[in-house]
Amino acid sequence: MTTSVLHALATGLPTITSNHGAFSEQIIEGQNGFMVNEGDYEALAQKILFMVEHPELWPSLGRFGRDHVKKNFNFEALIDQQADLYRKIIEEK
Repeated sequence: MTTSVLHALATGLPTITSNHGAFSEQIIEGQNGFMVNEGDYEALAQKILFMVEHPELWPSLGRFGRDHVKKNFNFEALIDQQADLYRKIIEEK
């Protein structure tokens, strides 16, 4: 899992990223940032312009992003997720 988006969210930065890999777990569309299809530069430009034109949204997007990271990507949550994965693997055997 890449952490660059998590770092941005944890510092309260609204984030625009591609819908690639784990980013879909990190970004909740319109609540802490936005996702575009990988390689869709027109959509990326539109999201950037939207953010530039709506700075009043930045604080709420930033707060939600920070809270989302604290709740779902803290050390304890990551350990719990890993333990759940191991339990699932064991149960399948």
